[in-house]
Amino acid sequence: MYEVHRRRIEACTYIWSVLLKKTFKERKQVVTFLEKVYKQYNIEPIRGKTKIEIFDKEMATLYLVGKYGLGFNPHDYGDIFNNIFTVELKSERTADIILSGGDPEQAIKENMGDIDENLVFRVIRLIFTASLLGFRDEKDLVKLLEKLEERFPQYGKRFLRFKKFYIAFRIAEGVAIGKIRNRLEKEALKHALCIKLNATRAAPSDSLVREIAVNVLKADEAEVNDALKIDRIELSL
Repeated sequence: MYEVHRRRIEACTYIWSVLLKKTFKERKQVVTFLEKVYKQYNIEPIRGKTKIEIFDKEMATLYLVGKYGLGFNPHDYGDIFNNIFTVELKSERTADIILSGGDPEQAIKENMGDIDENLVFRVIRLIFTASLLGFRDEKDLVKLLEKLEERFPQYGKRFLRFKKFYIAFRIAEGVAIGKIRNRLEKEALKHALCIKLNATRAAPSDSLVREIAVNVLKADEAEVNDALKIDRIELSL
């Protein structure tokens, strides 16, 4: 799936070239710069339909490209990672502890500072993004979700919405690169992902898939509509 994220990785690589010059001292400055560069590159942050704090959340992408794509070790570039990417460092540390068998609640408390729904999903977003970009195996995300769902059942509706988003994103990627060419192939992948995530009720709508494919991944709208068999009547509903 590298090609569908190529421009995003290029943009983040450019931002890192600026970060290495120690131009920015605070996270909020980098978030603002990230948004500016994305607009210049005509790309959208990784998202579904919601855009709440989306560029702050997109910092996970910038972090991952720097650490894994460009090979910058947080210990060697501590001034950047510790000042700019504190959320991402804590999120990845928390995820690794949970994936290694640690108690999710304890891991979040010790690393994130508190048990908060948004912090739980920051941990998930970090691993989700790493999976999309090929820096982590999808199995890590599936395992992390299982452990967090079991420990935090009170966030059940939010887990369901995330699964719908994840499935929609994977389908949208398939459409964008031409791997999914018709509704039958789309339904087959959707079914497989629902089983993998143990979420038969998490099947996303075609409108969400279309939103991601066209507006986030910049796929050709006519080709997306053809693959999903979306007609004018359905789009107007």
